[in-house]
Amino acid sequence: MSIAAKSAFWIVTFGTIGYGLFAFVKPDDELLKKLDKESRFTDARRVSQDTVRVLKDAANQNPEIERLSRRDAQRLEKLQKAHKAREEVDATNENEEFFSGAFKIRSDMIEQLLSQIPTLETHILPQHFDNIKREVNELQKFVVTSSFFLKEFNMRKYLGIVANLQTKCYELEDRYVPRKKFGFTRKKLPKSHTQKQISLDENDGAGKTDSNKWDDKLFGFDSQEDKVLSLDNDELFQRDVALRNLKNCTVGLKGVMGTLHLTNLDNCIVLTGPVTSSVFIEKCTDCKIVTACQQLRMHSSTKCDIYLHVTSKGIVEDCSDIRTAPYNLHYDDLEKHFNMSSLDRNSNHWDSLDDFNWLAPDVPSPNWSILDVSQRVCSWNDWWSKTPL
Repeated sequence: MSIAAKSAFWIVTFGTIGYGLFAFVKPDDELLKKLDKESRFTDARRVSQDTVRVLKDAANQNPEIERLSRRDAQRLEKLQKAHKAREEVDATNENEEFFSGAFKIRSDMIEQLLSQIPTLETHILPQHFDNIKREVNELQKFVVTSSFFLKEFNMRKYLGIVANLQTKCYELEDRYVPRKKFGFTRKKLPKSHTQKQISLDENDGAGKTDSNKWDDKLFGFDSQEDKVLSLDNDELFQRDVALRNLKNCTVGLKGVMGTLHLTNLDNCIVLTGPVTSSVFIEKCTDCKIVTACQQLRMHSSTKCDIYLHVTSKGIVEDCSDIRTAPYNLHYDDLEKHFNMSSLDRNSNHWDSLDDFNWLAPDVPSPNWSILDVSQRVCSWNDWWSKTPL
């Protein structure tokens, strides 16, 4: 048989066999679809597995990525802070520039009022001095309320100017206004009473200066020794109170004052309610002072213990052996008086004084210290009615 014939035979034979197999063993269409579907799921699972593997690989590198991200975030935060700081500096300069101009206008006006004093008639002077004191107090409040943006050096400078104006005012007042304003008037009996009754009244009143009524020009106590002196809020409210030249005295001031001036006190105890603005202490020795105020200025004093509530940083100058403790006075209307004074009970810088004679920022001043707890007076209840020992 030829090769062509053999080839044709085998082709026909295998074709017949293949057709017969296909005819008798025909695949089911649904089965083919199922196989195809399972094949797709297999591909999906493979893709999913690949994705999971990539995520795991990324997770293994996460600490490094996190470190880089954190560093970038810190760098961005620094840039934002620097930008904000520049804005604040610009704002501070603008505020301080405005403050400086306003302060100069007001201080120049006070200087002008002071310069007018020698030209005024005597009966006008008391009211004129009251106006000056009011302007000085307002200027001081202006400085204190601007402390949040004033630099510390400038704050001291402005407060020093205010103190100089205050001192000049009181010096001129001592020179041009009669000193009787620091005394007390006695109760006078009607003229119809006998001379004997007048004499008895004068002798009785001599030992009870704290019970006498105020004269319109009285502001405090002057030139007293071994006395217990006291005033209540009805007499004190928002007045400028002065205690001068007292020795071995106890002074109780249960009320709200505008300002308080303590000058030349020796071995005295001073117990006061809240002072709306400032307490000025000068030339005081061996005293115990319990007071609350917006600002404290202390000059030329030694060996004094101050139980203090002060809402701004107190200032000492030319002082030595000053010790501070927190304000711990109690009396019936104290809380009401604090509310009337508008002093912040939650702000107290009793342990943070500025010493103008000590400029080393990293070394504490040797001129003042915090009074040891064991040496503090815990209660002043018994001191209202007795003189110091």
